[in-house]
Amino acid sequence: MLIRPISRLLTNLLIKQKQYFVHHSFSYRLIHIDNSIIKTYKNDQIYLELKSINDTHVTIILNGKEIKYDWIFLRDSCQCHQCIDSSSKQKLHNTTDIPLNISPQYKDLKILNNNTLEIFWNQPLLNQETTTIHRSLYSSDWLRTYSSSKNIARSRYHDHPSIYWNRNNIQQVNLHVKCDDYLYTDQGIYTALKHLNDYGLVFIDNVQGEFTVENLVERIGEIRHTFYGKSWDVKSVEQAINVAYTSQALGLHMDLLYFEAPPGLQFLHSLKNNVKGGESYYVDSFRAAENLRQNDPEAFQSLCSYPITFHYRNINRHYHFTRSTIVLDKFSLDNRIDHINYSPPFQAPFESDTSQPEFRQFIRAFQRFHNLIEDKSNQLELLLEKDQCVIFHNRRILHARREFDSTSGNRWLKGCYTDLDNFKDRLRIFREKFNDISDLEL
Repeated sequence: MLIRPISRLLTNLLIKQKQYFVHHSFSYRLIHIDNSIIKTYKNDQIYLELKSINDTHVTIILNGKEIKYDWIFLRDSCQCHQCIDSSSKQKLHNTTDIPLNISPQYKDLKILNNNTLEIFWNQPLLNQETTTIHRSLYSSDWLRTYSSSKNIARSRYHDHPSIYWNRNNIQQVNLHVKCDDYLYTDQGIYTALKHLNDYGLVFIDNVQGEFTVENLVERIGEIRHTFYGKSWDVKSVEQAINVAYTSQALGLHMDLLYFEAPPGLQFLHSLKNNVKGGESYYVDSFRAAENLRQNDPEAFQSLCSYPITFHYRNINRHYHFTRSTIVLDKFSLDNRIDHINYSPPFQAPFESDTSQPEFRQFIRAFQRFHNLIEDKSNQLELLLEKDQCVIFHNRRILHARREFDSTSGNRWLKGCYTDLDNFKDRLRIFREKFNDISDLEL
């Protein structure tokens, strides 16, 4: 009675058995992989199935979608203790150590019951004296993360584009965080970091003490020292070494563009501000640049390519750097704007060949950009009140100050810088705490 059911079962298994071809040295070898190896398992809603292999790739089905992984990529990305130091978390081999013809040993490619891809490699790394067969494991979560550029960006919390703003819509956003919340609560600092990431701007209220601005910086990362000092005072003084240290109007600009790596975040803490005038105003340069991309592509391209030089020649210092006005993130999926370079007070004479037609094309584009940022409907203007600190993205947000009467009272701001690397580090860490990235897509 049991012979026919058993026979049918064996027949079905043989029919379902899959065959894979792997090319080796100009000949094809037929590989039979048991059903126990290709069986699909469910782990946190991720379905993983092995479909095929060849001499350079494996094709895996993740939740119904075919994804190819190169053998060199997989071997180079092995996360075992022999490949990644358990203490420093640093990689222990070079990508160039991977043999070009590396691949799994015959049949040594499986999907284990815990939904992990297991590979035994056919050879060691180059210049590695060992006969031990190396084993690598890749979890379904890891494979999903590296299944697309979109998922990689999301895993790095780099999938949130900037929110462009003008005066009307930024005034609808509460950009204020209390100092104690910022300094002593994770939610407070995370709110500030999100505002900086989204809008490039945040205001910290009730900041008391002359050097508290340094504590605000160090909540995010190390203070960026410059020739202005660890922190610096913005006051109207005689024989000023910077136009900011006068009572004159200071137009829209970014700081230290004559550096090879300008600081990413600027902090300005208002210690005293009871003069007539001196209002601060801010502009989202990304919005202006995007406006040109959409409405005047020729001007946008000119600003992306034409060189403009910045310099500082004073007090026995000579800084100099040449860069384009708009810089794109060429590795992003959407060719997004990475940063802007605009600082007329520190602009040097052009060092390009201005006899060429590209120069006047650039000037036309530059004027278009200038008109956009000088449009008052694009400017957020306010008086920075005493005990208030503004933090802004120095590679995105243009800042300026109206002229003030230095005899009418006191205006004293204290400033500090930190780098974007510190900001992005803290943003990722707190997003890992407050936002789950398990919703990666396929």
